[in-house]
Amino acid sequence: MKHIQFIAVIATILFSQSIAVAQDFAMNKVKPTAANIETPAATGDFKLDVAQVTGSDLVFRVTVENPGSDKIILSIKDANNTTLHQESLPVTLVYKARFNLADLQDGNYVFEIRKGRTRIAEKIIGIKTETSINRTVSVQ
Repeated sequence: MKHIQFIAVIATILFSQSIAVAQDFAMNKVKPTAANIETPAATGDFKLDVAQVTGSDLVFRVTVENPGSDKIILSIKDANNTTLHQESLPVTLVYKARFNLADLQDGNYVFEIRKGRTRIAEKIIGIKTETSINRTVSVQ
């Protein structure tokens, strides 16, 4: 009888531990280790430039220089590494596009270039809404 109770206690502990590990994995709380840290590849001649278009709120100009004939993928990801936009870029020397990010919430976003499964370049942008209160007083 004691043996069965001991097994039940051990099974409960192991089950609760496996649920906690699964939740950490699902919520992307896995601690970085040498095995799961991705390091960017040598960029070589690839170049990624992200700049805000003058006179616009949240429109960004993206320029990708791809001197080779490599098929590359441009992705826009949020802080949780969720892919918001992804497209395969044509094999051209220079690719230019504009992206309107006005509908996105405040936070950090990553423009990322990949060749296959290898990350080649990335640029991080931050969106932050600032509100100001203007009060006017008039005395008559």
